[in-house]
Amino acid sequence: MIHVRRWGTTRLTSLLVAAAFVFASTLTPMTAQGATIAQTKAEIAQLSISLARQEQRSETMGNQYDAEQAKLQSIRASIVTLDTQEVRSRAAVSVASKALVTAVVRAYVLGVADAQILSLFNQNVTESDARQVYEDQVIGNLTTLKKTYEKQKRSLDSTIAQVALQRSKAQRRTNEMQLLLAQNVRLENSTRATLAVVTQTLKGQIIAYEITMGVVAAKARNSAGEEQAVAAAAAVGGTAAANKVLAAIAAATPPAITEVAGSAQGDRALKFAESQIGVPYVWGGETPGVGFDCSGLVQWAWAKAGITVARTTYTQWPALHHVSLSALQPGDLLYYYNLDGDHEVDHVVMYAGSGPWGKSTIIDSAHTGTNVSFAPLFTFGLIGAARP
Repeated sequence: MIHVRRWGTTRLTSLLVAAAFVFASTLTPMTAQGATIAQTKAEIAQLSISLARQEQRSETMGNQYDAEQAKLQSIRASIVTLDTQEVRSRAAVSVASKALVTAVVRAYVLGVADAQILSLFNQNVTESDARQVYEDQVIGNLTTLKKTYEKQKRSLDSTIAQVALQRSKAQRRTNEMQLLLAQNVRLENSTRATLAVVTQTLKGQIIAYEITMGVVAAKARNSAGEEQAVAAAAAVGGTAAANKVLAAIAAATPPAITEVAGSAQGDRALKFAESQIGVPYVWGGETPGVGFDCSGLVQWAWAKAGITVARTTYTQWPALHHVSLSALQPGDLLYYYNLDGDHEVDHVVMYAGSGPWGKSTIIDSAHTGTNVSFAPLFTFGLIGAARP
């Protein structure tokens, strides 16, 4: 079982800003450090505003880009239609022109007219009148058709030129929008990266601040202050940050312990526990060399020494003989209450009596991600000691 609360790190930026606000309003012994936290908080707020503006601008520009693309597609469709109309118009005019030219050539060059032309000269009119009718209907129609064709051609060419101009403008505008959009995305990414770095900096500053405040509270015997420092550090850094505060508190204020000579069975239990140093923490674990949780380790070690204890912390504590902290022996068990908010006895460690932290050394299987190891004795949540 772990020896700190299992706080998470969801919505880290919001927690950091909120925590920084609290810290900035309660600074007393750490004014300089608190000022740094406040400055970093202000920088995060400014970066967040800039990022929001850039994201909004990117969205607006993206919509404009889509609109420009839609216009361009519409223009391209119009060009296709007009091109088709032009081809058809040219073909129709070409057919009409060739037919009329053929008629003119036959009538004036070869002296041969088709049935339609001959009918003009079979009427009861003078040859001069017939020729005038011919010129009006045949040559005049050709001239009119030619003028109509040229007019249509000019109109068509003008339309195509206008469409080409619009297409060029639309393409240029689209390219410009695409470039601006890419530039804004790069700026967004840069701002987001800077925000991540600054947020991480603030996180480190807050944890460092709470480590200091936890030590100050511990030296003043202010258990509420200790708990507040652990909770605040955990809010931004999770269990790892809380453990840093606890370790600093333990190192700065080792409990006053008077060690007495241990029993043979206590010494044996301690030796067996020491033999598992380096074995990983496993929730529910009770297998040597494979994994232990906190209660599984002490149960196994004392069983190897010949004493049977219950399996879980909340059943061990009421069943064992309680002893004074001023008379601890190697192998004794220290119990902790409500470390993870369950309002139960939820963690146990074994007192070592000597080691890296002198008389304040314990053996602990703390939580997932750690191994069985020596650690400094800590008092946060400590409710007492027991001896199997």
